[in-house]
Amino acid sequence: MRLTVISVGKNAETFVRDACDVYAARIRRYGVLNLTVVPEERVAAQGKKEFILRQEGRRIRDKIPNPALQVVLDEKGKKISSLDLARLLEKWSAAGVRDLAFILGGAYGLDEPLKDEADFCLSLSAMTLTHGMARMFLLEQIYRAFTLMRKEPYHK
Repeated sequence: MRLTVISVGKNAETFVRDACDVYAARIRRYGVLNLTVVPEERVAAQGKKEFILRQEGRRIRDKIPNPALQVVLDEKGKKISSLDLARLLEKWSAAGVRDLAFILGGAYGLDEPLKDEADFCLSLSAMTLTHGMARMFLLEQIYRAFTLMRKEPYHK
């Protein structure tokens, strides 16, 4: 299975970038991982949330592999355990899913139509996370899922 993680904006903090690099390298031992960053929409005027979401949504759509099972990350998404994520990845792989795209939004989240088009909506936490931290947590959980699927000792 080929994994693509599409996110809006760059990791500002060095420790987050370093952690993302570590987990990305670990994931790549199990298969193909593409990390794609789309730029944040920069609008100076207030009240432009819908415009920003549409623009970022358009940029995200341009980066989604076709065809791909799409998993959007959203605070209102389904809260699952690490083991449940591993089971989902196994289920999708067994069903013949070859491309899986995880999609993280920007400061305002994701465009509603993009969320509606997704195959699965996942919440990492009920807490608010920075974009970089969400990316880091997602990559760690994907790595953990692979170790669970292969019964390796990482997960305790």
